[in-house]
Amino acid sequence: MHENFNDFVLNEYTKSSSEITSFFYNEKKYWLKKARPTKSSISHKIYYKLFNLELITPVQEKSAIQALEFECTKLEEFKKLNIPVPNVVFKNNNFFVLEDSGKNINSFIRKKDAAQEKIDFYIIKSIDAISLIHNKKQYHGGAQARNLTFKDDKIYSIDLEDSFDDSIDLKTLQFRDFLLFLLSLTKIRAKVEINYELFINRYIENTKNYDFKKRLQKLANKISILIALSKINFIKKFLGKDVKKFFILFDSLYNLKIDKNINFEDKNV
Repeated sequence: MHENFNDFVLNEYTKSSSEITSFFYNEKKYWLKKARPTKSSISHKIYYKLFNLELITPVQEKSAIQALEFECTKLEEFKKLNIPVPNVVFKNNNFFVLEDSGKNINSFIRKKDAAQEKIDFYIIKSIDAISLIHNKKQYHGGAQARNLTFKDDKIYSIDLEDSFDDSIDLKTLQFRDFLLFLLSLTKIRAKVEINYELFINRYIENTKNYDFKKRLQKLANKISILIALSKINFIKKFLGKDVKKFFILFDSLYNLKIDKNINFEDKNV
């Protein structure tokens, strides 16, 4: 980029107190993201050890500089694989700058007056985007609706700083990705029907990941106990806000009508 642009973004970095901020330069919008470390809380790790749920797999602990380097490298890798991501136009050890890639999906689906048709449109677009990432043998790491954006009829992936221990296999991380996305749908405020079964089937059709429902069935065996525990007042008061949201999703998944007669073993396609 032009030297004047570099001076401009350095000034934006200095005056901004936010980790992520937007600005305009020559009438074009950009986003500045400061380096920040990644780690999971102790309680998060304890819940994972207790319940061994993919949804709460702890992230790898990285310093701010390590997280920045990881995310910028992943953005470039996704770009080479034709996975839509915003371009990195400036980077140093303290922050990087991305071209604008539109509004995040939450801004469309979380409005109280959002119509069913519009919500379904953006959810399906998002599922197709996550499926593309998985079909390229990659994972997002934070595939909530807030970390997907929409511009020019494309879904872009952002906030890719999370990584995981090498012992966690790719299928598990992809399962976690899609569960995180489903979890983000529990925050929809409009009085609409969230057809989880339809959306799960869409993902399976896209990825041919027939093992997904089998994993859900295994998860469902744990869900009934977890839901019961989460409703005990003594335990409930110790649960964090995010963990309580997990149980909202678990309750929905537990009530899914999964055909027990279907063989969900991997198929040759």
